[in-house]
Amino acid sequence: MLTRRDFLRRGVVVVSAGLALPPIFTRGVHAAINEGMLSAATNNRVLVIVQMAGGNDGLNMVVPFGDSSYFDLRRTVRIPADQALPLDGGTGLHPSMGKLKELWDGGALAVVQGVGYPNPNLSHFRSMEIWQTANLNDVRSDGWVGKYFDRVIDENGHVIDGVAVGQGTPMALRSSKAAVAVVQSLETYRMLPDPAFPQDTDPRVNLLLNMYKAYPQKAPYAALLSHVAEGAHRSSEALRATTKDYKPAVAYPTNGLGNGFKLLAQAINGDLGIKVFHIGLGGFDTHAGELNAQARLLQQLSDGLHAFYRDLEAHGRAQDVLVMTWSEFGRRAQENASAGTDHGTAAPLFLIGGQVQGGLYGEAPNLSAMDNGNLRHTVDFRSVYATVLDQWLGAPADDVLGGRFERLPFIGAAVGGIAAAG
Repeated sequence: MLTRRDFLRRGVVVVSAGLALPPIFTRGVHAAINEGMLSAATNNRVLVIVQMAGGNDGLNMVVPFGDSSYFDLRRTVRIPADQALPLDGGTGLHPSMGKLKELWDGGALAVVQGVGYPNPNLSHFRSMEIWQTANLNDVRSDGWVGKYFDRVIDENGHVIDGVAVGQGTPMALRSSKAAVAVVQSLETYRMLPDPAFPQDTDPRVNLLLNMYKAYPQKAPYAALLSHVAEGAHRSSEALRATTKDYKPAVAYPTNGLGNGFKLLAQAINGDLGIKVFHIGLGGFDTHAGELNAQARLLQQLSDGLHAFYRDLEAHGRAQDVLVMTWSEFGRRAQENASAGTDHGTAAPLFLIGGQVQGGLYGEAPNLSAMDNGNLRHTVDFRSVYATVLDQWLGAPADDVLGGRFERLPFIGAAVGGIAAAG
């Protein structure tokens, strides 16, 4: 019989019909705790990763309005000082992010400034690879979250360990030993019925599962086919069953991002033991017409995050969830001739949650000491990851990231660690 280890060694990780392989082989959270591999303090903790794809202009999201150089470099693509939402005497949020300013005022938002990495790459694809693998050299590396998953799996079954909202598995969650569910909506994450005969759905599903089970057990990949079919059905049923009666406490924005955050809130409150979620918003490659385009995107992000946080708060889960944003790079400090900005380097990111120590971290961008017109990073993005792994998920950050990186104090209290799976 094909064992789980045999299956993983052969590298088959994708199911047909657009579904990522349900993690039917991944370790259950409670089993990990019982075996002493995962700190009980992390049992209910969830990480939500929000990708701002395209390279977000950090200088117009977290505005250094106290620095006159900002206005010299940006004659048209700039946020007036009296419109920025002040975080301190010289720094403010983009005016479209009023809902996030509300979270800042309540102490639930941390802003890490100047985040980047040495010898930055200005290619979208390569820089996204670097951020998602936390590896500056090896393009074949597993994702940084995938490496975390590797340390909490064994041969015990678990329905779902991670969920990505979208059309494909983000590189950050990819692993040679684990996989995640890729969900566009709860309606489509299931074995779809024949619309002409909807009453036959249950018999059709049962027939499909029985067909797989009837496949000769000694034939190649027999166990694989059986487990994949059953796992896909189980994971879709589990998500749908735990979320169908969920009642949001707030009105979510009626757009793709808002719907995605609503789905995440449903799944988190379903208590399926899912540890990591990933969701994204694209369009941040603002080479032209930046002011209107970025304002629209940042408002979507701000409104969506605010609704998500308030919904979790109303359901008593805000203390269990940490949200982290990221983008593959920032933009150049000086505007271009098309009322936009070109690919740059360092930029800020956000941490949001009930246990976040709100405030500004890192150094404000130094517009008088740039590298060929680009901002110099002052915080390595792997320091943010290390803090999240160590102090939020209780994971061995140095092992996962392949090195030691400074921890930042944006999480209230450290937790116990996690041992590597043997």
